[in-house]
Formats: sequence, structure tokens, C-alpha cells
Amino acid sequence: MMFPAWPPQWPEITESILRTVRRGDWGRYRGEATAALQEQIAAAVGCRHVRLVSSGSLGIELALRAAGVAAGHQVVLCGYDYPGNFRAIELLGARPVLVDADPSSYSLDPQPLQRLAQQADAKTAVKAVVVSHLYGVPAPIRRLREICDRAGWMLIEDACQTPGMQIEGRPAGAWGDVGVLSFGGSKPLTAGNGGAVLTSRDPIASRLNAWLDRPSDAAPMSELQAAALLPQLDRLAECNQIRWQTVSAINAGVDWIRQATAECQVTPQATFYKFAFLSERRDTMLETLRRDELPVGPGYRSMHRSSDRRCDKVGTLDRCRILGEQLCLLDHSALLATGPLRTQLVQRLSEAAS
Repeated sequence: MMFPAWPPQWPEITESILRTVRRGDWGRYRGEATAALQEQIAAAVGCRHVRLVSSGSLGIELALRAAGVAAGHQVVLCGYDYPGNFRAIELLGARPVLVDADPSSYSLDPQPLQRLAQQADAKTAVKAVVVSHLYGVPAPIRRLREICDRAGWMLIEDACQTPGMQIEGRPAGAWGDVGVLSFGGSKPLTAGNGGAVLTSRDPIASRLNAWLDRPSDAAPMSELQAAALLPQLDRLAECNQIRWQTVSAINAGVDWIRQATAECQVTPQATFYKFAFLSERRDTMLETLRRDELPVGPGYRSMHRSSDRRCDKVGTLDRCRILGEQLCLLDHSALLATGPLRTQLVQRLSEAAS
């Protein structure tokens, strides 16, 4: 099946890059494209400060540093998450604390976090919480925000997969003390690499600038990358709507997937980087779907078996284990299918369970 190409081959991307080349900005430290991208992201998310960086992974590390995380601190995150977040915590000399995944999402469960917040020793040892919005299903971010506020913890919001997603009327990335976006090669907004750190807190922005300005930018995004992103930002809402329509068609037309995703409610405001569904026979299912030329793969490995020398755990992390063993992912390029191609996609997914 021939799904829309990703990265997108849109003429406006080519023209935007050519304008940057013609201006000579491609060879400058900073030009019009990076300034415009910062301004548009700030307006879209509703934050005062946007720092463009070389990757989303580095963005998480910088967010932790700017939030005051240092050696000896504890940082809470879900036991099912992008592994780079765990490593960023370790890199700073802090200790990860793993919490189980929420039954209605693929992100951190507020209930064990609340119990942790009620422990006097944890309340003083924990410095920050990292929460990721995964696979188009938002984390229970309002409850997590409330818990962090009461406990005095910083909230780092990993919105790397979800540019443009709205959660209860606020953009993903605007709920945390610091938010992070990624523009990696496979993301819904892509420049091959790159990311952005978002905040409305002036002290955090000041610390970011102090670390990165030496006086040139220590971890920059190039003008060419920014030029490639600007036209994609203009069409992000349109692409997100197409992906939502495809997910709706899959849920309506594929009984076994609808049952496998029933716990995770999605909304038209979602951004789907991947569409996730559980299968108890994941390897066989993925092999079947790949034979049908569908862009699928497994989810992250669960961190529930991580060594106790490296981290602490709250409970047995049973849902994290299940997600690590059973989660299948359909790439967002397939979700851009429309018309007969979308119908064919739904049909092949439906037949895969037979």
C-alpha cells in the first residue's frame, strides 16, 4: 500500500527552504525562519518563552536542568515511557522513580503519584515529575498538575509526539512548568532533528538562556530546519484532522481494535504520532500486518524490570508490563490515508484478526 510520503514532499517546504538559501540565512547563526518559528510556536501554545534546540531528547534534559533537578534528587516518570527520559534523569545524577501507567492512557497514573505525594520523605526528595502524552491519548494532565502543585514538585510535560493537540481547552505543552516538543525525523512536525523548550516562567527561561548562550547557541536549530517546519506548522491542524478521521474509521470498522482500545478515549483534538492497540499475540500480529505492507511496529520496552540499583519503583507496574509486551503501533503516515486508501487500510486491519 502506498501511503502519503513522510517526511512530506510539499512544494511549499521546498520554496521555504529556497527562500532561506536566497537570503543567505542558511549560513548565518540566526535568521528570519528561526525567529518566525519561535514566534508561531509561542502563539500556538500560549507561552512566553520558546527556546529552539537541537533535539527533543536534549530538550527534556534542559527542561530538567532548568527546573532545578540536580544530583541526589528524585524524578518521577511512568515505567512505560520514551527511554531517553529515564536516561536524561540519570545523566543529571538524579534518581528515576517509576510509577505505573494510567488504565485510561499510556501515561503516568495519578493515583500512585498521589500516594507518593502523601509520604513525607518522598515529598521532600522528589524534585520533578516527567509526564509524556503518548499515541494520541493525553495523560491525565490536570490531575497530575494539581498533585504537583500541592506537593511543590515541578512538572515537565513531554509533548514531543503531540504538537497541536488540545487537552481540556489548553495546548499540549502548556500544562507543565516546562514543555518540550520534538521535530525528529518521524514526528508529525519534522525537520530531521530539532526540538523546542517551552515555558512561561521567567526564571526557567533565564536559566535556559544562561546555559545555552556562550555567546553563540550551544545547541541550535538551523535556519534550514526552521524553514522546513514553518509550512508544516501551517498545515498541522489539517493533517491532525485527517489522522483523527482515519482513527475514527478504524475504530468504527475494526471490531477487534475497537475492543483493544476501549479503555483509552481519544478526541478530535488529538495528535496521532502513532495509533496504538493491544494484541496478546503481538509478534504474530505485527508480522501479519507487515505482510500487508502496513507501517507497524512494537511500542517501547517497559522499564518495570529496570535494576533497583538504577531506580525506585512504586508498586509492581503491571500495566507497564502489559504495554511493553502487547502494544502495537501504526505509523501516522498510514493515518494520513484518505478515500479508497483509507477504506483499504480499514479492511486489511479487520482481516488481520481472522
